[in-house]
Amino acid sequence: MKTFVFFTGILLAVMFSNSAVAQEGDLGSDPDKCMIMLSTYNEFVNQQNYKDAMPAWRWCFKNCPAATRNIYIHGTTIVEYFIEQQTEDAAREAYIDTLMMVFDNRIKHYNQEALVLGRKGISMLKYRNEQVKEANEVLRRSFELGRESSEYFVLQYLMQTTAILYSNELTTQEDVVNTYSDLSDVINTQIDNEASESKRARLEETAKNIEEIFVNTGAADCATVIRLFGPKFEANPEDISLALKILALLDRGQTDDCKLSDLYMKCAIAAYNAEKTSTSAHSIAQSYFKRGDATNAEKFYEEAISLEENSLKKADMYYELALLYYSNFKNYVKARQAARNALVNNPNYGKAYILIGRLYAAGGSCGETVVEKKSLNCLIVDQFIKAKNVDPSVSPEANELIYRYSAAFPTGDELFWENYKAGQTITIGCWIGETTTLRAKSE
Repeated sequence: MKTFVFFTGILLAVMFSNSAVAQEGDLGSDPDKCMIMLSTYNEFVNQQNYKDAMPAWRWCFKNCPAATRNIYIHGTTIVEYFIEQQTEDAAREAYIDTLMMVFDNRIKHYNQEALVLGRKGISMLKYRNEQVKEANEVLRRSFELGRESSEYFVLQYLMQTTAILYSNELTTQEDVVNTYSDLSDVINTQIDNEASESKRARLEETAKNIEEIFVNTGAADCATVIRLFGPKFEANPEDISLALKILALLDRGQTDDCKLSDLYMKCAIAAYNAEKTSTSAHSIAQSYFKRGDATNAEKFYEEAISLEENSLKKADMYYELALLYYSNFKNYVKARQAARNALVNNPNYGKAYILIGRLYAAGGSCGETVVEKKSLNCLIVDQFIKAKNVDPSVSPEANELIYRYSAAFPTGDELFWENYKAGQTITIGCWIGETTTLRAKSE
């Protein structure tokens, strides 16, 4: 089985820093000695002297286990110290067994099963990382009990252990997809309900990690999602949360098959009818676009844009609308305006500049003379230069296009015979109506 790789962004030490308040309980058959021993080990713990804390802590663990929850909170720290100190496997394994016992006894005396099982599962992965299947079962039980109260690292490690099991053919595609779907619902709810900006940022990072793990499994192809969730939706088409879940899964598809599916369209329409949001309208627009229904696609893109408040998302929608006008309507004026609207909402949208350049190239020649016609290529190259200047990620594509269209600049002789000079400004006519600087083709 593949070894378990921990995310460096999650510090296991944080998990055990829970500052729970000690709750006095059953002091056992010798309450006076219990109080003395509790005080003794606690003093050593405060000094981070875990070696000397061990005897008194062990006595309390055995003789007054329900005296205070701190026996288990401190116990994990003490026992982990001894685990790290061992050089022989047998002794180390014995202390790991003790650590597992600490978790089990905490559940026995203080319940909190969801929380404790989550931390037990993480410790299993930390100290016995070959037991991925066993740890996954513990983490899953923790999640099933805790749901929205689950700690963020439990959610992430449940997804990662599920992915590892799938890569070793120890679980199914259905399990991977359902696990991701459930975890995604919970982490998004936690993000929505979190008031602290720092905690929300941590949850958002966890959500990103969970999605990355899921995508890398390769388990969520369109056919699998449709096969697993299609019958569920048909059985309950008014379940809007299910419809949104299916849309989220299909939106991650790498091919057009996802948005071309009947299930995608049905879920998109169900979500839109339940609540007219930008997201639901956008889903319908994309589905119509993929199906070649340009008129309905345009209608729902306009609806989605009007409802969207996030400028970056609105820029994406305008860009897709520009593609629709370009590819389906051959309306270059509207396509350019939509691309410009994308840039208004996101000035660093390099793809929008590239699209405008392609529109100019596709829109036919403008002008009467050779230089007037070829000067359009200067304007086209302007767009590709702008694209890579604002968005380095499009540089490879932009550079290739710059090379191609620079080869079509007017020659020096052509400029000379028509009484033009390189560096001179020229206006491109017809539907374009823009100016550019004349450049000569490199000889």
